Amino acid sequence: MKTVHIALVVDANGSPLTPERQLAVALTKALSRKVKVTSATLIGWPVQLVRMEELGGYLSFDETGQIDTKFDRVVLGDYEHYLNSFSKLTTPDEFLNVLRNVPWFEPRGVETVRLKGLISEDITPFVKNPSVPLPTILLERKITDDVISLEIEEWRRIQKIITGELEKLEEYKRSFSAISEMFIGKLAEERRKTESLYDQQIERINDEMEQLLKVKKPLAYEEVKKKSLEFSSKIAEIYGVMAKTRLDVESGKVSERQAATLESAKEKILKDLDNQLNKLLEPYLSEIRVLKQKIDSLEKEKKEELMKIDSKLELLRKTGNDVIASFERVKENKKRELNQITSLARRTIYIEDRVEAIVPVLLVRDALSTSLAISGLIYSGKNKSFLNLGSIGGKLNNISTPINDSLTNLFKVTDPALPDNIKLLRREIENGVLWLEEEGWKVRKLFEDYFW
Repeated sequence: MKTVHIALVVDANGSPLTPERQLAVALTKALSRKVKVTSATLIGWPVQLVRMEELGGYLSFDETGQIDTKFDRVVLGDYEHYLNSFSKLTTPDEFLNVLRNVPWFEPRGVETVRLKGLISEDITPFVKNPSVPLPTILLERKITDDVISLEIEEWRRIQKIITGELEKLEEYKRSFSAISEMFIGKLAEERRKTESLYDQQIERINDEMEQLLKVKKPLAYEEVKKKSLEFSSKIAEIYGVMAKTRLDVESGKVSERQAATLESAKEKILKDLDNQLNKLLEPYLSEIRVLKQKIDSLEKEKKEELMKIDSKLELLRKTGNDVIASFERVKENKKRELNQITSLARRTIYIEDRVEAIVPVLLVRDALSTSLAISGLIYSGKNKSFLNLGSIGGKLNNISTPINDSLTNLFKVTDPALPDNIKLLRREIENGVLWLEEEGWKVRKLFEDYFW
């Protein structure tokens, strides 16, 4: 297995500084807090990168066994049981009631899987910067290749489970859609039959109406005509008298009041005629009203029944669509789970099946009993502050920045027994300090006051 040593500090182009310069920059970062350093240890943290051929990326394993990854997988509800329960249902109402009461998307629980040694954070920004070996104390490897292989199998098992769940969810969704459409079809057929039944009854009564009109209209015509003829002589007489009276009114022999009396007599005759004609027609009209009321009643019942069925159809479609939409949401959650687990395999610059990367971590302890772990820095370059004013103290923390802020606290060492192996490198560090002074960083006094 290939072993590469990773840089503690790189320049802006990602190229590692020389070892003494890396140490000087990293120590300056620690000393910028202006607290006396009691010990400093440069450790080597072994990380194994294992290529996942199926994804083209590498899983990263902490060989010291201090870092784990916990993965939470939602356990799906018993959808198969729910779908099978529909086979006992026969009506859309039963189906709708079950739909409302089934806890469709309440998970049965959460399975927490611990992947020993697997690093979930993306450390590729660290491990892509190889360097000449630094004088590190290598941490003990506690996770073997066999353990790593077992964890990889567990990682693959989780993927397989989630992939299977996604396939089953799609299958469940299709099955549910088919069942839902079946009951919607039943309800639509019920609507068609209901509408047809009412239409048949209405058509039958309309036929009765046509037959009744066919028989009654000639009879009504004759009776009304006969009765009207009985009044014709009276009407003719009154109109004749009224004609003579109008002539008398014009000549002044008869007053308007007398003419008005004749007008009242005429109205009385016509009103009497209307009353008798209406009386003659009433039996016919009564029969028609009975049939018309039946038709109106059936039309109303039909409308109400169809509205009820349409309301059920709308509710059934909406509820079914809600369930299907929920299936889609669960699928999206599962896709996120799958992406979360597969995205742990990340591409990097290496091509070997397995690579061991030694990540340097500078562990600094100070007089306040505080420990600080520093790794993966980018040197900011020459100090361009005007006349270098204020470079001691406050601005020295700008001498470098983390390669990745999210990884700043990833590699933590709490072992107090680790020896100080940095102060033994005074000559190398002095060379690094001299270089920083030439770069415009006034760090010598900082080292004299807080390090040596």
